[in-house]
Amino acid sequence: MKDCIKISCLALMVLLLASCSPDPVTGYEFMMDTQCSITVYERGDEAFIDGTFQFVRQLASRLDRYDESSEIFRINAMAGREPVKVTGQVFELISRARDLCEDTDGLFNILMGNISDLWGFTSAEPHVPSDEELAELTAAADISNLVLNEEDQTVYIADEKASLDLGAIAKGYASQAAADYLRSQGVEKAVINFGGNVYCIGTRPDSSPWRVGIQNPDTEYGGYFTTVEVSDCAVVTSGGYQRYFIQDGVRYHHILDPATGRPADSDLASVSIICEDGALADALSTACFVAGADKAEELCRKFGVSALFLTQSGEVIRI
Repeated sequence: MKDCIKISCLALMVLLLASCSPDPVTGYEFMMDTQCSITVYERGDEAFIDGTFQFVRQLASRLDRYDESSEIFRINAMAGREPVKVTGQVFELISRARDLCEDTDGLFNILMGNISDLWGFTSAEPHVPSDEELAELTAAADISNLVLNEEDQTVYIADEKASLDLGAIAKGYASQAAADYLRSQGVEKAVINFGGNVYCIGTRPDSSPWRVGIQNPDTEYGGYFTTVEVSDCAVVTSGGYQRYFIQDGVRYHHILDPATGRPADSDLASVSIICEDGALADALSTACFVAGADKAEELCRKFGVSALFLTQSGEVIRI
């Protein structure tokens, strides 16, 4: 997988996805709580983009845990009561995510929904929960409480205090699904960006790699401290700078350590995972951030992915 990437570090580089293609077509849509864009090159046709967004929209609607009609909402509503039958695609994603929870020794955990809600990062009034509240919900988030029945295609959460949240893998999975859909339609060159989950199909029209900027945590959106050049790869970046609040002078970011239920005390400011599997890249970017630099390097080598870490002290580590 590492052959798909070449890293170029610059003091400042503007993200460059434009090309000499005469008629690239770009579409935008807000979904999965983020701004999404798809740009198709050479076969620039809005129909390809509209069809892809429709495909992804259907997937996203099944995964939205706040939507009462979604499969994830129903699973959470029936926690501690009974299994819920789901569609094959949703079962596949949950099964894959559970495997990654186990393979990362719990650094990635999809049963953290109630803990995240307790902090209220997406609410108008985020706050620091009590130790007692966190201890109770963290114990319930043990991944052994997620019971899957492959034959019946059912999902069951054994503890009613646990809640399924696929937010740390859904956008990566969706970007991969969008890429696969576009390829099935004959598209050979395209760039998908789902809120920082980037998937590049093929190469640029001049056959050079796509260049994707890595956000500088110390600047506003659009400031990049480096770029990566890729073809047929996902690039997913996670960092504590993306969503946070300040209480009593202390900054609390949204990437929670499953072991404590608190924001991960990481020596990393930013983690970027580069590989051909969008779902894996998304999940590992979170797991590596929680793990910290040393353990994160071990994880990347275990999964055979390329990575770029920016430490809190400003050191850039390439895997």
